[in-house]
Amino acid sequence: MTEPMTLPGLVARLAAERPDRKALVEMGPDGTWVSTTWAEYWQNARDLAKGLISLGVQPGDGVSLIGNNRRDWVISQMGISAAAAVPAPIYVTNTVDQVGYIVKHCRAKVAICDRQEQLDKYLAALDRGLIELEHIVTMDPIDSERDIVISLADVISRGSAAPDGELERRMAAVQPDDLALLIYTSGTTGVPKGAMCTHRGIGAMGQALIETYPQLIEIDPSRYVSYLPLCHVAEQMMTNFMGLHAANETYFCADLAKIKDHLVAARPNIFFAVPRVWEKFEAALTANLLSATGVKAKLMDWARRVELESLRSTVETGQEVNTFQRRLANKLVISKIKSAIGLDELVGAGSGAAPAAFSTLEFFASIGVPILEGFGMTETTGLATAQPLGMPRFGTVGRALPGVEIRIADDDEILLRGPNMVRGYLYMPEQSADLYTDDGWLCTGDLGALDEDGFLSITGRKKDLLITAGGKNVAPAEMENHLQGIPGVGQAVVVGDRQPYLCAILALEEEAIPDLCQAAGVPVAPLAEIAGNEKVRAFLADHVESDCNSKVARYQTIKKFEVLPHMLSVEGGELTPTMKVKRNVINDKYKAIIEGMYASGAAPSSEASQPSRARQ
Repeated sequence: MTEPMTLPGLVARLAAERPDRKALVEMGPDGTWVSTTWAEYWQNARDLAKGLISLGVQPGDGVSLIGNNRRDWVISQMGISAAAAVPAPIYVTNTVDQVGYIVKHCRAKVAICDRQEQLDKYLAALDRGLIELEHIVTMDPIDSERDIVISLADVISRGSAAPDGELERRMAAVQPDDLALLIYTSGTTGVPKGAMCTHRGIGAMGQALIETYPQLIEIDPSRYVSYLPLCHVAEQMMTNFMGLHAANETYFCADLAKIKDHLVAARPNIFFAVPRVWEKFEAALTANLLSATGVKAKLMDWARRVELESLRSTVETGQEVNTFQRRLANKLVISKIKSAIGLDELVGAGSGAAPAAFSTLEFFASIGVPILEGFGMTETTGLATAQPLGMPRFGTVGRALPGVEIRIADDDEILLRGPNMVRGYLYMPEQSADLYTDDGWLCTGDLGALDEDGFLSITGRKKDLLITAGGKNVAPAEMENHLQGIPGVGQAVVVGDRQPYLCAILALEEEAIPDLCQAAGVPVAPLAEIAGNEKVRAFLADHVESDCNSKVARYQTIKKFEVLPHMLSVEGGELTPTMKVKRNVINDKYKAIIEGMYASGAAPSSEASQPSRARQ
């Protein structure tokens, strides 16, 4: 078996094989699309690498990198890696203290950023003595009186005039198990940990995904829209790990608010989103679909029923359903919906990072976009399991990728083994040791079960387990999934650790307010007003019973809930940048609300239908 090629090596190979083909595409300042060929991509990365070497970057040095998704971001990453240094990406939402921590932790002497806002964070951390930097490289030309600041264009220009010898020597000396990329876990508790991704692990991940989805390399070129943070392993996996193996034509979207326009322009063949993004799409599409009336509304309902039932039959029998009804439904309705949102040329739609609500999965399946859920984490360099293309088994996250082994421990924890597992955490030997069992299996911290066909189901998370006053161990994920399927509910957090019963905090989806009001029989009003409306709360209470409590054991039922007058957010501190709930923050920030739900003591089983009034 040949050793995996490095990411810069893959760019170099594609530059040689298809020099004039488009590689990177982004929106220019005047609103037109600007393309970079594979040859230009590699030339820029090479010159940047030589420029970084001239600035004193040594093999193994960390180089921090912060900015929105764009051409210069990946050129910077490949340039750093080609110089045998280690990219250490940072979220654009991170504070000065958080930026300072990562820059110091990875021991960076050179830092790269895109615009003034991020440059200011580096400079503030520098001025406060949090970090020591020799150079700050800005992707955008920025006027600065600080000698430490230099533009990316200047570094590339400097590198273009330098000899190739040292660069070639460094690239040739790279070994498969060398550190290739640091992905800092956003973490719900404690300080960020720098997961050490190796060249071998990255190569194994890319190759495993291509083996799982060979249809992607049959499309030439396959198109992809890069919009999730590139400092997260999911976007790295799609844009780089798999994207370079598939020779993707990558369109960059720097602003999530503009993702729909980018989808329509790019017509991607593959699209990956975290559940929160899928839910926002669902809310917007549902509003549009519900605006139809008369014959048009009936036609849409019929077509969606046909499409969903056809997919269910395909999954059950293993045979593609190609009936006249399905073809007619696609021609009259389904194809038009997909075309309007830019997903008409989609081959595969993926979701990960958190469980997607069953209702969301069914909604997209009904419009011809079956979402394939996968399971993975930063420490697996991306995915460990994936659903077969076109055959989603709802409620599971698929089977093990090629090369990955799964073992369920006695306490139901999912253990993994394979070439894509990270080496550990940078400069954290104790945490690295805790990551693996004595016999070399990676401890995921997630609870799960395997069915007879090898499909994995996630049942909860060890650290998220709630232990009720009655001694019952409860994984909140199952109930939260049900609750988030209730019309109008965008987010749900179940609480009840060491309490006699479970309660929930619900946040309403702003885009779904008109439909929620119509269903509850109340006039449309601002979100804050709707959150306290008794008719809306009664509507929600009925659905808590029917959509959640009726589907779980008695000790898992939600006895009371409160409705927030706003959504949980990254800015509010309740979510990580990858939209995972920070339960410790929720418990602290909404302590009064939570305590209020337990103030009256034990609740009867029907109390969810008589919720107490929310405290705001």
